[in-house]
Amino acid sequence: MNLRIMTALAIAAIAPVAAADTLSQALDTIGVYGEVAATPSSASASVPSGSVSANGGNTNGGVGITMTGVNQELWYTHLSADYAFGAPINGGSITGTLAGGSDTGTGSAHVSGHSMAFNARIGKLFAIGEDAAVGPYLAYQYADFKTGLDGYTAAYRNNAVGGGAFGALVLSSRLSVTGHLGYLAGVSASASAAGYGANNPPSSGVLQIGAKADYRFDPDWSVFGGIDYDHYSASYSYVPYALNANATINDIRGIVGMAYHF
Repeated sequence: MNLRIMTALAIAAIAPVAAADTLSQALDTIGVYGEVAATPSSASASVPSGSVSANGGNTNGGVGITMTGVNQELWYTHLSADYAFGAPINGGSITGTLAGGSDTGTGSAHVSGHSMAFNARIGKLFAIGEDAAVGPYLAYQYADFKTGLDGYTAAYRNNAVGGGAFGALVLSSRLSVTGHLGYLAGVSASASAAGYGANNPPSSGVLQIGAKADYRFDPDWSVFGGIDYDHYSASYSYVPYALNANATINDIRGIVGMAYHF
């Protein structure tokens, strides 16, 4: 066989293995992080006698944990969970007569609560040389939002599945960058307000965008920073009470943390 052909075949056979080794060394991590979550969001609900609304982004601190792995066949797995110490909405107003006539007039809403999410992704990467790879993934997310407005507590929990694309680039033995873009369709949801459960609340689709840079300062340890954006939107109507409600949540999280490379 021609020497050039043999050389080309050998390179073709070795390159995916070399890429898997390079990416595995960079991406096989377990990390913890702190986050700053900004949520320029809005929500409203109305009945014939009055309405309640809240809007304006809230900025909260939070924490999270993440794990990512790539095997020799370039199958990619990612798990993460984060919790923000505060409601996704800041400020609002109450107008009209609510709660069976016990609350009247117009006033400001004092907001409390939290937001949290669990994400799982699995996909197949395809090597681009020895230092980069890109590929599709399947994803699942569970999200939980809780907001208290002047003593009225509302909660929304959403399950979504979908997919997207993930990419990784190893710039050096110390520095790597990753990014993802995906969309998850809402499949189920539950909601409650003031102790009452909502009747068949709508699930929300989720648009996800994120990027992260990881710098290894030790063979086993690295620091990382990045940004993640999740967009949610849902509306709800309940004819027997002439109730109409809608909410839009933009969850923007800046993260900084430390990871162990396994």
